[in-house]
Amino acid sequence: MIIDQHVESELHQLLIEDARISEQGIRIVRAGDGVSLVGEVESAERRDLICRVVAEAFPDLPVRCNIGLTRVQEPQDVEEL
Repeated sequence: MIIDQHVESELHQLLIEDARISEQGIRIVRAGDGVSLVGEVESAERRDLICRVVAEAFPDLPVRCNIGLTRVQEPQDVEEL
């Protein structure tokens, strides 16, 4: 599959409009013959869902899932003012 602006646009639309993910914070980066999904989400389950939905929608497109997890726990150190 050739990665062009049309394919990128379809990927962005999928990330934003698919009711299962509705994600605006993920960037799509061309990577060789495929794409890399880059950004952060709150859980490994959500990351896996996003990557699975994209892979199912674009089965001929190599997709690298480089989505990190946001830190959602409170910091261990106390900030002194």
